[in-house]
Amino acid sequence: MSDDPVARIVDGLIAGKLSAADLSARGLGAFVGKTTGHVYHHWGSLGGLLFAVSKEGFRRLGELLTDVFRERGDLADVAEAFVGFGLQHPALYHVMFEYPYDWAELRGRGLLDGPMPGLALFRTIAADIGAEHARLLYAGLHGLVSLAKSGRANIGESAQSDRDVARASARSLAEVLVSRKTRATPPGSR
Repeated sequence: MSDDPVARIVDGLIAGKLSAADLSARGLGAFVGKTTGHVYHHWGSLGGLLFAVSKEGFRRLGELLTDVFRERGDLADVAEAFVGFGLQHPALYHVMFEYPYDWAELRGRGLLDGPMPGLALFRTIAADIGAEHARLLYAGLHGLVSLAKSGRANIGESAQSDRDVARASARSLAEVLVSRKTRATPPGSR
């Protein structure tokens, strides 16, 4: 087990030893064997600690998506892997995408300066399919994770699970966006 409290919390969220209900300074401090004062001293606030956890989660997600892209070179596979990550690690995904951060506080403390791990691949995708399509993909994938987590992704396909529908829809969304980009780019202009 890592000595790094942030990595330990990420591992705890992934392993199901922590849930969204455990996201308090006292609970997380106890989980890593530290006091609440230690949390505030090192991260400034609960939000500061959770933002560090989020950045580590994005780093891991970025590695996964980059590996999938290197292996297969297909945006649909990357999209499916994104949804799979969110569904396999719902508590970590919550910290990364759904936790209500005080963005002004984080910005004021300089925590939003510098690189944001995990977003580099989406910048690469934006360079390839365009920023608007990349935003649509990002929003659509997040929506699919949220719908599947809440049991609402499966609309009328009773033979398929919400998870299966979300993964298939992620592939379809990526394929549609890539095909629209291909149609919008005149041959030989790339």
